[in-house]
Amino acid sequence: MVTNVSEKDKALQEVIDWCEQLEVEGLRLANALLMQHEMDAYGVVKGQINAYEKTADHCRSMLGYSGSMPSEVPNQSEDAK
Repeated sequence: MVTNVSEKDKALQEVIDWCEQLEVEGLRLANALLMQHEMDAYGVVKGQINAYEKTADHCRSMLGYSGSMPSEVPNQSEDAK
């Protein structure tokens, strides 16, 4: 299935924006929980923030990419001849 790259990038950017919004909201909540010494809840929220951050980073890495990934790559070590 061929997908228009600009449409794919648009969808990825929407996910990135959504994740960034949730990160900001999560940071506000995490700070409030920390001030109230709610350490268990703080840890949960920090985990969620990390997940949103990783998701946004992964989406950023896919922006502009339209090819297929190779199944094997040649050995690129310094010892290869």
